[in-house]
Order: sequence, then structure tokens, then C-alpha cells
Amino acid sequence: MLNQARIFHFWKDFSAFSATAILGLASGLWFLYVDHQAMADDPPGFVFKGANQNMNIEVEGKLAGIKQGMLLVTREDGVEVSVKPPEDILGFDFQAPIEVGFLQRGMMVRFNGNFNQAGVPTDPIDGLTVFLPLSEQLTKRKKDEFTPGVYPGEKKTNLPDGVANYKVVGKLMGWDATGQIAVQAGRRPLRVQLAEKATMYLRLNQLNLAQQGDAITVTGTYRLPDDTKVVAKTISVSTDRVQTRAAPSAPTNGRSKRGKRGSGDGKADSGE
Repeated sequence: MLNQARIFHFWKDFSAFSATAILGLASGLWFLYVDHQAMADDPPGFVFKGANQNMNIEVEGKLAGIKQGMLLVTREDGVEVSVKPPEDILGFDFQAPIEVGFLQRGMMVRFNGNFNQAGVPTDPIDGLTVFLPLSEQLTKRKKDEFTPGVYPGEKKTNLPDGVANYKVVGKLMGWDATGQIAVQAGRRPLRVQLAEKATMYLRLNQLNLAQQGDAITVTGTYRLPDDTKVVAKTISVSTDRVQTRAAPSAPTNGRSKRGKRGSGDGKADSGE
């Protein structure tokens, strides 16, 4: 009888242990299934890399300010993002409209235009960009943006035979009330006509003229899972504040009316 009692308790304990083990195994398999199912439900192409993984990002919003060397950007969803500026000066781009009164002889300009094989412009140009010269080392990296000369422009299929589009980079030598401008593009002097509704912009590789509320686009990286701290590769800021000669480095908060082509202060230089 004693042996039977021991056997009975052994089977009783073994059965209880087996039930617990089976329940534990089943639970483990259930969690494994759920985890696998969760992974399977992730969007196609998504691979979770884990925390501290660098991810590419593009942020669009409004410039909120600068604090301790970091740019503050209010995203389109209202979230504030801190942005570490790029180390490369070519990573900065500020763009603002200008009026004719802003132009000064000796400024660096660039534009695209259609020219025939003799180098004569065949159409008025639609836009003119004023920029600040950079160091020779930086200029070499984007020669067709900063080094005076004539470069291949946009590929257009609707141009007559013998006519091609070119990008012109050079020094502004003068202009007149009719909208004709003279440019020294390296060793080549050129005269071109501004179109009636030509646009003129100032573009800088710095943010000195940027103000709170300006539109801003940032490309860079962030470290998972916090996408509110971004290391920028490029920062582009644009504004509709018209820059004038009166205060090119300290624009007012108001918005002035864009000047018409050919208007100015009456001191236009023909460049001759």
C-alpha cells in the first residue's frame, strides 16, 4: 500500500509538472506566433533596424529660430525639430526675390538663355540670379554655378536648328531701362534682353537674411527613434520678402512691392 501511495503521488506530481510545462511551451509558441505575425503585418519593404540606427529624412516647415547653434524648425504637423546645420557651406541655400534697384555693377549673376552658333541670344531670358562669390576651392566643386563662363544648359527639344540653351555665369557690367543687361562671362562679353515678366532672385550660401516664419526644407539624417533631432546635409530657405539695395543685409519685416523690369533709381548703367 505504501508503494502504491508513492507511485500515485509521483504520477500526480509528474502530471502537474507536465501540465505546467505544456502550458509554458504553448505560451511561448503563442508569443512567437504573435511576434511573427506583427512582423508580417509591417508595411512592405520595412525592416526594423533597432534603436540608434541612422535614417534619412526630409523636413519641410517654417523656420522657428536659432538656439545654441541649432536651427529650430516647426514641421508641417506642428512638431518642433532641432536641426544641426551642415558643415559644408554649399549645404546652405537662401533664396529671395529682388527688384532692379538691388542690382549693382560688379555683382555676380547667372542665367539660362538660348543662343545661336554665333553666340547671339535668340530669345529674352526669363530669369536672373544674383549670388555672392565663394572661395576658389569651393567654386571648383560647382564650377558651372560660380565660375564665370558659358556652360551647357537645359536640354530643350523645341529649339530651332543651330540654337541651344546655355548657362551663363559672369559679372554684371551694366543694364538699361529697356531691360538689356551686359555681362562679362569670363573672357566673353554678352548682352541679353530680360523678358517682360522676368524674375530676379538673390541666392546665398548663408542664412544671414533668413527670418522666423520663412519656408525651410531640410534633408539629413536622424537617429531612431527620435525624428525631432536632425543632422542636416542641406538646408534651403526661401522667402517672398523683396530684397532692395537700401537694406540688403537687414531686410525689414514688411513686404515691398516687386519692381517692374527696367525700373530703378534712375542711375542705370548701359555698360558701354
